Amino acid sequence: MRELARLCGRAPERIVLPAQVRIVDTSGERFAFLDSQWPALCERALGALRTFHAQQPEEPGIDRGRLRRMTMPNVAEALWRAVIDELVQRQAIQRSGHWLHLPEHRITLSEREQQLAQKLHSAIAAGRFDPPWVRELALAVRVSDDEVRRVLLKCVVQGEVCQIVRDLFYHRDCVRELARVLKSLVDQHGALEAAHYRDAIGVGRKRTIQILEFFDRVGYTRRTRNTRVLRVDNSWHDEG
Repeated sequence: MRELARLCGRAPERIVLPAQVRIVDTSGERFAFLDSQWPALCERALGALRTFHAQQPEEPGIDRGRLRRMTMPNVAEALWRAVIDELVQRQAIQRSGHWLHLPEHRITLSEREQQLAQKLHSAIAAGRFDPPWVRELALAVRVSDDEVRRVLLKCVVQGEVCQIVRDLFYHRDCVRELARVLKSLVDQHGALEAAHYRDAIGVGRKRTIQILEFFDRVGYTRRTRNTRVLRVDNSWHDEG
């Protein structure tokens, strides 16, 4: 509407719009859409989410900002938030923490799998920033590597754990803590160097890089040469 007011040379409240135009209010911005355009925008977002699930079935969902960059990177972030909010209100998509996913994208565990998952969660959480690998977990709970891997991948979809690299899973609370440490360092230095992060979390360089590449992949950070910065449109901040 601000651009429309500039082109018309009059205040927004004095612009008479056709009946088939819809006004979308966002925080500090107002957008005008033809009635046919808004549903098409929402459907495009839904289609992109369906495609993501088809291509990444083992992921719990996708960050709001990453979905925007994959779908319509030129759309204003405030407008994209409005699209997502409407889809959530319509229950066309769901939020689980910072992940967006379709309602049908869910996993259930059998009673045996639930019991195994509890043991695995405890062992992974106890490891904090250096949890056991799948092979170590399998030896500890006395089941096969394949069974541990299968259950943990289901737990990833449920949002209980995150897969950093193949066969290495972190508890979700630990990942949130790692994200907070990362943000604190960026706030202090303006950008994050791997060495600073390594010292802060107390793991080796290789593991530090694996964690940073995970945050790049899920849309929390962006690599710029030898440092990382937070993506301004990431939804991890929404969790506080």
